[in-house]
Amino acid sequence: MFARALIVAICGLLVLSATSPSAFGGDKVRQIKVIADKAPDNSSLKSIVQTVTRGCKTNDEKAIALYNYCRLMLYHRAYPNEKGGRIPALKLFNVYGWSLCGGLHTAEAALYREAGWEWRYLSWRSPGHTTVEAKYDGQWHYLDVFLKFWVWKSDPNAAGGRTVASQADIKANPELVTRDLVPDPARKPVYRHKGNEFEVIGDKANWQAPAFLVCGDRPGGVISGVNSNRQSGSPTGWMTIQFDGKYSTDVALGAGQSLELMWSAVEGAKWWGRPRNKPDDVGHGCRDKEYRNCPSSGPVLEPYIDVGGRARNYASGKLVFEPDLSNDAFLAALAAKDNVKWSKGKLVAADPSAPASITVRMASPYPMVLASGSADGAESVEVSNDGGKTFQAVELAKFGQAVQGRYASLVKVGFKELKSLRIEAIVQHNRCALPYLSPGKNTISVSVADAKALGDNKLVVTYVYCPGERSRSYEQLAERGYEAARAHNAKWAEAPTVVQKVFTAGDLPAKFDILVPTPKDKYPVYPRMLFLRREVIAAGSKPMPLPAGAVAAKMGPSDVLKTLPNPFLVGIAKPPKKVVRPTVTRKISLSASHVVDMEGGTHDNHYIKWAAVKRGSPQAKAAWVMLVGGELKDLPAVRDIASAEIAIPLVDSHRKATTVVGVAALKNPFEAGKPYDFKDLGGLLGTVNVPKRPEAGEPVYYKIDVTRWLKDLSAGDAKFHGLAIRCVPKVPVDEGYITRIDMSKDAETYLQLKVYVDKK
Repeated sequence: MFARALIVAICGLLVLSATSPSAFGGDKVRQIKVIADKAPDNSSLKSIVQTVTRGCKTNDEKAIALYNYCRLMLYHRAYPNEKGGRIPALKLFNVYGWSLCGGLHTAEAALYREAGWEWRYLSWRSPGHTTVEAKYDGQWHYLDVFLKFWVWKSDPNAAGGRTVASQADIKANPELVTRDLVPDPARKPVYRHKGNEFEVIGDKANWQAPAFLVCGDRPGGVISGVNSNRQSGSPTGWMTIQFDGKYSTDVALGAGQSLELMWSAVEGAKWWGRPRNKPDDVGHGCRDKEYRNCPSSGPVLEPYIDVGGRARNYASGKLVFEPDLSNDAFLAALAAKDNVKWSKGKLVAADPSAPASITVRMASPYPMVLASGSADGAESVEVSNDGGKTFQAVELAKFGQAVQGRYASLVKVGFKELKSLRIEAIVQHNRCALPYLSPGKNTISVSVADAKALGDNKLVVTYVYCPGERSRSYEQLAERGYEAARAHNAKWAEAPTVVQKVFTAGDLPAKFDILVPTPKDKYPVYPRMLFLRREVIAAGSKPMPLPAGAVAAKMGPSDVLKTLPNPFLVGIAKPPKKVVRPTVTRKISLSASHVVDMEGGTHDNHYIKWAAVKRGSPQAKAAWVMLVGGELKDLPAVRDIASAEIAIPLVDSHRKATTVVGVAALKNPFEAGKPYDFKDLGGLLGTVNVPKRPEAGEPVYYKIDVTRWLKDLSAGDAKFHGLAIRCVPKVPVDEGYITRIDMSKDAETYLQLKVYVDKK
């Protein structure tokens, strides 16, 4: 018997008896964790709180850090839901990343509980809203992840003499909002804490000033809400989101399996829960408005802003089983196998008269959305979603419908002779929950539940990303009125950078460093992450291919390791002392030339109107746009410009509706009395609302802020070719009317500057 077995082994033939699916689908390496030291550990609520609040000294600092974490992880969109019950907070963080107010604040409250604090829900009647408060240091505190809001109140017993206010505090003293929250006119619609604004103070930009109400909400809504609130107890769930539930972030892989999590999305691979919930998009409706001004989440998200402003969206991953059939190591990872023998790079039926099959367990912490595969020799493919109790036949080339929304499924492949096999499932996840890299030095930790489970196989961890840089400092962004996180003057490498590490059982747990440098004459930005891949390969097998054009990470001769602040600690420090700079007002005269229409007509009147019509329609010949010229010479230095406004004299406006009036910079010069191509009308520099007027009369000046544009002119980043004054259709402001204005023919149009007179 021994001799016969030895002969079989020498011939390279292995006969496999029938087995049943096991809990984790065969021999697999469990809890494969990859953690970046500057990113949160999202494997549990406990690890989130521990890693996010590192460096915090007070409970206020911890609360703000957890708020900043939720700001990065979550955005507002309708509730996700799944069959079988509510969604645990940990799943919301890792899989979805979106919900409405009650869901977002349930996830926030789950972290409060983990921090050891009490929590309570407060529901608003006007406007309708669900909020939560945390109780620490004997007081309640209100931080709203949905509205993006919190304020300080004075407290002589707290560190620094202040603490985060509660809703009761705001109700008792509305000035905590009306006085202490001020708009940022250059970066609408954002608000800041008074005295802690995004500006240059001395020689440094106070760019870490927190941004509030960034999606267009108003302080008045907060006042109304807290005055209409009612306590709703301290449940551990709200609507479809709950604190706890059956969910694990455990990544378990066997030989031939890989999980690649991307920071991008596969088109159509979105999952929102039940089949009736099939929106066209699960992206944030506010697009980049929600984070472009936010100094905590914004810098982490801005590398993805050039994909249509959809950094707030679902992301995709690839769960793959593609065994190397040149050896039999992958067989141990199978969930089941029946009548199978392996010989010289293929699987065949041990008994040719009976069917042969292998069963693969496709499972991860993320729901499958699409699925497909290919095989040389497969005769049947079946899928089971009940642990192998029942199977349904599917087409291997496309079987996403059978597994959609599932976190684990069994795929059974029948054959007589199988020469190759690849099964791929596209999964959905929240990109913000991945262990992203930061500029500077990153220490990566890799661990598994039991290194011995790796056996003779190897674990491969691959990071792929594009490093970036910014050509202007935050001081220069502040001077120009730019947002802190809209990728201004930033770029990222086209070629992907790869860091790949291969580990044996004896290597684990392990740590390694990834250096993300910045050229010494540039400024740091977060790298644009592409994907993180974990795979288990047999000894002697090769890892999966790398992206085309990939380069190895390196430090160039002009590179240095520059860093950015911990995003979760933004807002905890007091701002630097503000220096008030005296200003003087200057006026530069401009000339209102003539009115042009879309069809090439010119008019010497001062009547302006804009209807949402197409070129070539009868209305297109209406007199629409006023062209304005002049000379802008000897402009102050960028740092010396406090503000700039275009002043427009109007003698009449619409009788029944408010008119939105805007000013645009022309892309090319115009000639007096000549037509102008509307394609050369630039984007709006700013707008002002002009109220309805009962009758024509004396000129009234309306001013439009153009500070950013003028600073660009001063810096040489733009050229002055003239301006266009136009109406801007905007429902509900204009109630759907075709609005109009009349400019004065006699009163001058001018540019008003406020210029700092001290020398900086």
